[in-house]
Amino acid sequence: MKRILIVIDGSANDAESLTSARNLALLTGAQLTVVHARIPHHTIMGYGEMTFVGNEGDRPAEDQRRAEAAFNEVCGDLPGGRFLIYEASSDTIIASLGYAYDLILVERLSNEDGPEADQLNAALFETGRPVLLIPPRAEGASVERSAVAWNGTMQNSRAIKSALPLLRAAKDIVLLQGSGAGATDMAPMLEYFAAHDLSAKVVAYDSERLTARARGRALIAAACDIDATLLVTGAFGEGQRGALTGLGRATRKIVTAAPFSVLLQS
Repeated sequence: MKRILIVIDGSANDAESLTSARNLALLTGAQLTVVHARIPHHTIMGYGEMTFVGNEGDRPAEDQRRAEAAFNEVCGDLPGGRFLIYEASSDTIIASLGYAYDLILVERLSNEDGPEADQLNAALFETGRPVLLIPPRAEGASVERSAVAWNGTMQNSRAIKSALPLLRAAKDIVLLQGSGAGATDMAPMLEYFAAHDLSAKVVAYDSERLTARARGRALIAAACDIDATLLVTGAFGEGQRGALTGLGRATRKIVTAAPFSVLLQS
């Protein structure tokens, strides 16, 4: 993992998100790029083309000042860290830049629609890259105890491959297998981990005869039961900007309720 991207907006949560981003950059040795999304007044109702502002120039907006102050406080001494400003919405920035990064960091959603959903949809469905959701008060986005959801799907397989740089830093790795996963054989995935010098144990949890959202809650509960600090799982569904209707209901529950960091890939 060489490059990590996070977009901030000057909100009170920026310092917490940047702390997690900094820790991940130090953990993986990756270069961290922090972009402030500055929305010009005349484009708030309809975002236009993305304009790179640069590192210098007039910064009258209070949210921009807060964003830069948060970066300087948390990441000012981070080797390779950089702060950029673009005049565009967060989702436009992510869709335009995200493909050039190995990991995109996004704050955990509090709503299933609006700008938060736009940002996550852009990251998941327009970049081809994994996304790490950071919960409020994450205190550094630890990967020490990692839970990996495995149901034999392409999305989960992609997420696991992308998570390898983080899993190598984990002290414990647990493969979570829902009872609704049918005849999914866990042995090939355990062999895959072993080929990457990783060891994991399998923990089963009950997910049969549940609604989609209840399956999401069951996965969160299973990860909480093992005190997971990171969950790796696939993101299921088709992208639809403006709302999380492009995600399955189980995934929507995870991205709005998980109390730990979640690595997702579609």
